[in-house]
Amino acid sequence: MTGRAGREGRRGPGGGRPIADALVDGGIAGLHLGLRAAPEPLALAAGWALGTLCRDALRVRRAVVDSQLAASFPAATPRWVCDTARACYGHFGREAALLMGGSSRIERALSRVVDEAGLGPRLHAAIAERGGAVVVTGHLGNWELGAAAVRALGVRVTTVVQRQRGAFGRRLCDLRARLGLDVLDRDGAARPALDALRSGRILALVADQHTRLGSAPIDFLGRPAWTSLAPARLCRAADVPLFFAALVRDPSGYRIVHEEIDGGRSGAGVDPVEATKGWVRVLEREIGQRPEQYFWFHRRWKRVAQHGEGA
Repeated sequence: MTGRAGREGRRGPGGGRPIADALVDGGIAGLHLGLRAAPEPLALAAGWALGTLCRDALRVRRAVVDSQLAASFPAATPRWVCDTARACYGHFGREAALLMGGSSRIERALSRVVDEAGLGPRLHAAIAERGGAVVVTGHLGNWELGAAAVRALGVRVTTVVQRQRGAFGRRLCDLRARLGLDVLDRDGAARPALDALRSGRILALVADQHTRLGSAPIDFLGRPAWTSLAPARLCRAADVPLFFAALVRDPSGYRIVHEEIDGGRSGAGVDPVEATKGWVRVLEREIGQRPEQYFWFHRRWKRVAQHGEGA
C-alpha cells in the first residue's frame, strides 16, 4: 500500500502519531503505573524478570550483546558470556524499574549511595580552586541516577543529553527535572556547557557511545572505537579538572567509583586525546569488575576506517 492511503493506514485516524508509537506509549505508561504501585522488592524483581524475558524470549539485541561481550573478553567461555549477558538484561530491567518507581523510591535509593572514595570533597575543592569540574561517565551501573547522586553531594550539576523521542523520552525529561538537574540538549550545547562550568557548576557527560563528530579512535576493551573528545576539550577550554565517575550497584545499594584523570593536571594544558584515553582506561577497569552492569546493547565498535573524522 503506497501513497496517501498507505500513509494514512500507518497513522491514527486524525493523522497523528503512528499507531505503533501510540501502542508503545501506552505500554510504557501502563508499565510505569504498575511498577509504581507494586512494593519495591516486587517491582525490582519484576524489572529483572522483564529484562531476562527480553533476552530469552524476545531476543532483543541478543546477538549484539553476546558478540560484543565475547569480543571484549576473548578468554571467556561461551557459558560465561551467556550468563553475563543474561545478568546484564536483568540488571537494566531492574534499574529501569527503579527509575519508574516514583520520586520516593528514587530518594530512598539516593539515600543509600556510598561515596567512600570521596568524590564529594574533591568536587567541592575543584569548585573552590578552579571554578568547576567536568565529570565524565559511561553507560555503566545507573548513569541516570548517577547524575542525581553527584548533585546529592552538595554541588550544582548540569548534564548534557541526547534528546529521546516518544513516551520514553518525555518520562526521562520529567525524571531529570524531578532530580533537580539542569539539562542541556547535546545539539548546540558547547557554549552553554562552558557557561555552566564558568558559573561554578559540575558538568556531567555520558560519553562512551559511538560518535562521528569531534571524536578520535581510542582503544576500548581491545579494539579501536570512535570516542568523543568533548569532555576533555571542555575541560581544557574552561581550565577545570576532569574526573571519571560512575554509580555502580553493589549488595548494599549503590556506590560511587571515581578517579581524577591525569592526576589533577588536566585543564588548560590537557591533551584531549591523552585525557580521553585516561578516562576510557578507568571505564575499562570498572567494566572488568562488573561486566554485567555495562550497556552492551549499543553497537559500540563500528569500523574506524569508514569514517574520516578524528581529533
